[in-house]
Amino acid sequence: MTKINRIVFVQPNLKWIPWNFKTLWEIHPINICLVAAMIEKDYDINIIDANIDNLSQEEFQKKIAALNPDLVGITLLTMEYGPTAHIAAQLVKQINADIITVLGGIYATQAPDIAGRDGNIDYMVLGEGEFTFPTLLHFLNGQGDLPKRGIAYFKNGERVVQEKSPFIHDLDILPNPAYHLADYGRYTRTLQRISVDSPRTLPYARIMTSRGCPVGCTFCEIESITGKPFRARSVPHIIKEMKFLKEHYGIKALIFDDDNLYISRARARALFQAMIDENLDLKWNAIAVPVFYLSDPLLDTMKASGCQYLDMAVESGVERVLNDIVHKPVKLNHVVNMVKKAKSLGIDVNTHFIIGFPGETWEEIRETIRFAESLDADYTKFFIYQPLPNTPLYKKVMEDKNLMQGYNMKTDVNWSESRLISSEFNPQDLKYLRAYEWERINFGTPSKRQKIAQMMHVSEEALTALRKATLASVHSETYPALSLQEPTNNFVAHMAL
Repeated sequence: MTKINRIVFVQPNLKWIPWNFKTLWEIHPINICLVAAMIEKDYDINIIDANIDNLSQEEFQKKIAALNPDLVGITLLTMEYGPTAHIAAQLVKQINADIITVLGGIYATQAPDIAGRDGNIDYMVLGEGEFTFPTLLHFLNGQGDLPKRGIAYFKNGERVVQEKSPFIHDLDILPNPAYHLADYGRYTRTLQRISVDSPRTLPYARIMTSRGCPVGCTFCEIESITGKPFRARSVPHIIKEMKFLKEHYGIKALIFDDDNLYISRARARALFQAMIDENLDLKWNAIAVPVFYLSDPLLDTMKASGCQYLDMAVESGVERVLNDIVHKPVKLNHVVNMVKKAKSLGIDVNTHFIIGFPGETWEEIRETIRFAESLDADYTKFFIYQPLPNTPLYKKVMEDKNLMQGYNMKTDVNWSESRLISSEFNPQDLKYLRAYEWERINFGTPSKRQKIAQMMHVSEEALTALRKATLASVHSETYPALSLQEPTNNFVAHMAL
């Protein structure tokens, strides 16, 4: 076997398959660059991000051929675009069948039974790969044994799937991601989608300070990906990375990508206070924040440290649904108080909700929408429940045989439509309700339209185009391409939310 030396990490282009303009992901190369940092001293490494470069399949093959790798590592962090990973593997093998292909990321971790059917994928890394992948390389180079956990491989023509990699509990031992291998500056200056979640200024970075969440929401797959144990980097370790990003890439803004940054209010406040004490002057967005961890003192510190936008994960406006179905300890009066407090501090507030849970009644769905409207947030999102694999609610859906026939939720996720059988609603009910209530609640007045356009960094004309395209997509099984004007303030965006 040829010694592994030249390695190419690949992010496939999500547009290689039919895509939904509302759900394209904004992907920073954190995971690729972190794994690369673990091995860059010992291997010749290149990165091809076919997604941000919008490479055609032919262009992708030319790049692979020019680099002539011994091994190609493919990552995919989203289930619904799984076929793009298989396309990438096939394109690589067409160039040279001897190139070893390794698939990692959420798709491999959550659906190894499906991803592993592809004979073009030689190995898969299941779970956290920072130590598992280097161990696999040692094995391939005859320098050690095959990892005992975290690998799927072929043996006698059959795919063997091990347990996932063990969790890394001391995250401070991990290096900074090797962003220099990916020309990271282009990510900091580019928005791959238009969204209220977008940073308010550029250049920006996405950063992860912890992994895991112990809350146990029945619909959420975090426990099966990064686990129930909360594992946190130390505050000095995080501040050091922030300073590095400022020094090397001129970062002015951040988005925190943690599973649940706020599990320890004391740690969260210590981090934000350190940002103040170090005079980092970084503006930042809080994404998918469990509202029950928020408090007045925490919000005060968040604002003082640079928080400009807060996305509150409420999920439902009905406490029976929260308690009996979702198992999320949200108190609705606390939601009201936290929205008012954040808005009083001048923080832009988005609240998001999920409708169409199994066992939820039509009246409870309408009550959630009424509650969402009453909050008077700057923006409101509604998601349609998806029974995600490896979650308690998915198991219940399958046991009760409430998943519509012909669907496999490991491959057929569609965030715009329900997949449930219910006597209370059908997929069309939820699809139309979601779209038109989103339109009514968010864009009913000139002042709200102006505010949301500012949050998205687009003109009001471009916002109108987005609204029209979103409503048009409700009446079509295909999703129209959306061409927006160039966003204001020199922002660059490729696609709509």
